[in-house]
Amino acid sequence: MKQIVTLLAALWVALFASCSGKTEVVNDPYEKVNWDTTLHLKSSLHIHTANSTIEHGPEEGTTVTPAEQIARYEELGYDVLAITDHDYITYPWVERGGKESNLLAIKGNELSKNDNMCVYFSDWLDLPGQGPTKTVGFYESIEAVGQDGGVIYLAHPMRSGDICRPEFSAEVFRRYPQVYGMEVLNVGQFERNNSIGLWDAVLSEVMPERQVWGSSSDDAHSTGKAGFGWTTLLVPERTEEAVREALTTGTSLFSTPKMVENPVGNTPTISRITLNHEESTITIEATHCDRIEWTSMGQKVAEGATINYAATEGIQNYLRATLYGPGGATFTQPWAMK
Repeated sequence: MKQIVTLLAALWVALFASCSGKTEVVNDPYEKVNWDTTLHLKSSLHIHTANSTIEHGPEEGTTVTPAEQIARYEELGYDVLAITDHDYITYPWVERGGKESNLLAIKGNELSKNDNMCVYFSDWLDLPGQGPTKTVGFYESIEAVGQDGGVIYLAHPMRSGDICRPEFSAEVFRRYPQVYGMEVLNVGQFERNNSIGLWDAVLSEVMPERQVWGSSSDDAHSTGKAGFGWTTLLVPERTEEAVREALTTGTSLFSTPKMVENPVGNTPTISRITLNHEESTITIEATHCDRIEWTSMGQKVAEGATINYAATEGIQNYLRATLYGPGGATFTQPWAMK
């Protein structure tokens, strides 16, 4: 009898909670981050070299060598670099015109014969050696990369093609778990490749059931375009396996100075994020920051270092933060809300 009463009480509590309409976090991308020990790896995940012309010809317009690009990112103090030449895998670096480096090298390429995708940790290429118009197809490429164990982020999705449409990209994320995120900030061509609005529209469509991670990249075709957009990977160790984990689980942040006019100094740096389920709060501790905005369903819902998500109107499906400072802006990944 006591067990029956206890079960009924538990069912009543669950029913009351579901009927109360209280907003809750159902997926926290930073849940496993140990902020006291985590490494903040500054990463460039989308750049090009002269190897991009091998499949696509001189119209890609870059003559910078892999060795020159690697040297530039070393000079800028990066930790991780993925060379993503168009339909060509510049990896291992020393065998493809690169050089020995202390940077952590990530295998990558940009599949460019359909809507563009940055692919990591995969050897698969779309009909290599047959030119830019010969392709197995967009969906077929996604499937092949998935079968090869690769990780996909949609590249500059607001530039052109079907992925500009939120309903199309949302369906891609629903259908293909190997497509983990999108390049929200393509800083090399920021004005026409800014995909913040598209990201919010897709998050509004697919969350909380499906997370979509964001990234920021230079898309640099020259050394002069390097260093204006980066993704910070929060990892326990400096290894390829840890980078893969961060890209697939969203334990990352992404930044650019180009979100503010006349940037001066450093972009905001997050030192800790604290989620308190009991008090329904998320608190962000940061430096080089003078404003934090919270966004849900594409709308600003609050401002400040701490948000009470249960008491804030307008929060549905997801919640994310943008930190602004004199040196630029830093974005968090989205929390899934229900």
